[in-house]
Amino acid sequence: MKFISAAVLILFAALAPCLDGAEKRPNVVIVINDDESWFEASAYGRSDVQTPAFDQLAKSGVLLRHGYTSAPSCAPSRAALLTGRNFWELEQGAYIQAWVPSKFARLPDLLASAGYYTGYTGKGWGPGVVDPHGGPENSAGRAFNGRMHKEAAPGLSRIDYIANFAAFLRQKPRNDPFYFWVGVLEPHEPWGQDNYKKLNLPLEKITLPDYHPDTIGVRRHRANYLWEVEDADRTLAKVVALLREAGELENTIIIATADNGTPVPRMKADVYDEGLHVPMAISWPKGIPGGRRIDDFVNFIDLAPTILEAAGAPVPVEMSGRSVLSILQSDKSGQVDPERTWTMGGLEWHGTTHAGLPARMIRTQRFIYIRNYTDAVRVETPVERRRKLEDWGKLSETFNVAQLIVGFPHHPVVAAKLPYLQEARPTEELYDCQADPQQMNNLAADPKYAMVKARLVKVMEDYQRRTGDPRITGDLKIFNETLKFVQQRKASGYR
Repeated sequence: MKFISAAVLILFAALAPCLDGAEKRPNVVIVINDDESWFEASAYGRSDVQTPAFDQLAKSGVLLRHGYTSAPSCAPSRAALLTGRNFWELEQGAYIQAWVPSKFARLPDLLASAGYYTGYTGKGWGPGVVDPHGGPENSAGRAFNGRMHKEAAPGLSRIDYIANFAAFLRQKPRNDPFYFWVGVLEPHEPWGQDNYKKLNLPLEKITLPDYHPDTIGVRRHRANYLWEVEDADRTLAKVVALLREAGELENTIIIATADNGTPVPRMKADVYDEGLHVPMAISWPKGIPGGRRIDDFVNFIDLAPTILEAAGAPVPVEMSGRSVLSILQSDKSGQVDPERTWTMGGLEWHGTTHAGLPARMIRTQRFIYIRNYTDAVRVETPVERRRKLEDWGKLSETFNVAQLIVGFPHHPVVAAKLPYLQEARPTEELYDCQADPQQMNNLAADPKYAMVKARLVKVMEDYQRRTGDPRITGDLKIFNETLKFVQQRKASGYR
């Protein structure tokens, strides 16, 4: 694999002078938010807030209605995007707090060898460590994080994404195309505890999923989060404005997305739609007919091959993703490629004992099938951590969902939700996403759906074998060693 990647880099370097003489290649900007499910963007029609910058990008370009990440956890999700490979193909890269082996070719390096000026600001790949066998400091490329705000609103990062992007553009050689990754750290926790007061939305108007307890505290936490969703959208607007001011907007591919779902139980670190289905809009005024909504399934692993093809660069054969450039450049809406009717994702570990348990999922237009590889409970609720029922009135005004599960599993409001939030997952789950969009009615044992389940299992397992998923091959040595490593890191406070 090392030799394959090296050969590709050499080929890129040889091709770059030839490509420079051709029509100017597109620039590429990826704006990736931290922890945001697809429905948080108002372009999809379900958000409680407005995201005008994302919506305008989708209107001028293409809105992907079935954009999925490979894993509902930031490090493996970002690694999949950067390498064009499913997270389970990345060895230690399948885990948060481990590393991406340097033998896997990465998008920034491939573009740099093809003559692109590359960099990132904010959150790149991670959290994790450098490959102990040698490799780059960060798989996202060269960091531009020197510009900082003197102060920031509670919960927001002080990194000045726009000033850093501007500095990158000033340093860029004049005639070189560029690639830049804007890793927005919002709307990830921590959130300012009073940011909900700045949200132009009364708490009683907040929409909660049916599987969450409905309390003032849960609504406040959700409102604090939504304010950061709005703030992240303002960052996207500034990125677009800077490209316009620099005269680069017309020939820049902008991909706006998020790494995984909203950071609450049964979303982030879970393989349901709310964990893996992310917002995704792609714009390229010079090269993509706009105003379209695409129903084809597009996974993070497809983005690197798409970008490389648009850049006129070869796609490494070891990438499992497939370019969607032809779909983007068509003038069609709806289902464009008849073969893109499903996608896969999953997880191994997310750094806790009560979330991110190993699983795989396959999603079609109508159904989602999940195979769980553990019978561990989702959240441990030891008696010694329970709160007194008489404290419910006060604490329910401040506790979030996770705190309620641990502190008040015996309270009726919380107990009614525990089958979805705390109890062990069944080995198999099957949901009709049209009739049950929140995926709460498991049909896996229903004889009426036996043929549907069998068909999905076959497609899933065939793909797992084709891509060498250790969960189907049984070769779990690297996964087991990596799990031990990241658990030791956690025990040491990630030092």
